[in-house]
Amino acid sequence: MVPFDQKGITMSFMNPRVIKTNIKAFKELENQSDSGFGRRIPVYKQLKEWRSDSRTRSTYISQKRKSLATALREFKDLYEVDEFFAEFGKNDDTFEVFYRKKISGGS
Repeated sequence: MVPFDQKGITMSFMNPRVIKTNIKAFKELENQSDSGFGRRIPVYKQLKEWRSDSRTRSTYISQKRKSLATALREFKDLYEVDEFFAEFGKNDDTFEVFYRKKISGGS
């Protein structure tokens, strides 16, 4: 039987899932081998709530012919991102990112 991730996309040992985020509550998900699945369930519930919040937006990033760090840096600068969460296959050239914009304080 082939395992599936939350979106129903087939996972493979040839294309392992990578998670990148700057949200402290979700940092535990970046190092998936460090904790058991049972300990990550509450974090996934928080992530589901965060994604469904009205302030959270999503877009797709292409990292074709550039590193992941460069693609994320360009994305954060372009969209003025405060918080972000990305989950993708290690060999994917395009992936979805969930983010919230910086709140601009006006006087």
